[in-house]
Amino acid sequence: MTRAYLSAEARREQILDCAQHLFFTKGYEATTVQDLMLAAGVSKGGFYHHFGAKEDVLQALNARLAAVSVSVLETVMAWPGLTAFEQLNQSLRGLRHFKRETASGLVAAFETLMRPENIALYERIRRTNIQTVLPYFEKIIEAGQQDGSFNVPNARVAAEAVLSLGSMSHETVAAALAARGQDRAAANKALQEAMTFQGVIIDRILGMPDGSIEFVEPGYVDALLPIED
Repeated sequence: MTRAYLSAEARREQILDCAQHLFFTKGYEATTVQDLMLAAGVSKGGFYHHFGAKEDVLQALNARLAAVSVSVLETVMAWPGLTAFEQLNQSLRGLRHFKRETASGLVAAFETLMRPENIALYERIRRTNIQTVLPYFEKIIEAGQQDGSFNVPNARVAAEAVLSLGSMSHETVAAALAARGQDRAAANKALQEAMTFQGVIIDRILGMPDGSIEFVEPGYVDALLPIED
């Protein structure tokens, strides 16, 4: 049976489609390059034409997921009549909703990234995320400088600071991912508290009263990481 011809770009996207399914069902660590080749119907040469290693597939998949974040931000920024403060709150809410909708798959794919031996790969992916969404957060904060929502001297530095907050809770996230049962209940509580405080830090970066930004709602972490799994 002759394999259907696909352009190089289409073949790359096909590999990513298969990778997303496998990473989200089997988990990243349990998926091999051979699994990816078989699922996508590509040869060894065909796979390595597009990706140098499994880690590169994960980073490309992460870039694709980051594009979804861009779509969320663009949708919110297109709504008429919102202040910059409302844009920021709605954007953060939309991003949380996306994570909740894809929680089980994201956890399966990225749990291994939080392990100490994978810190370099984690940093690569974190930087990809920041670079992708930074221009949008910078634009929202610039608008907040204009409409009085935010009191910051430099919108880009403020956006970088806001987006870098996630790295502060790396160990707390890793502990929640690794925990099970009642141990997870305690780990989730610690992560929820850390994320709540990150919201306060955002308020202070942007020159607003504490509690202005809704960075995380009650029960959010438990929705992402059920105590009984």
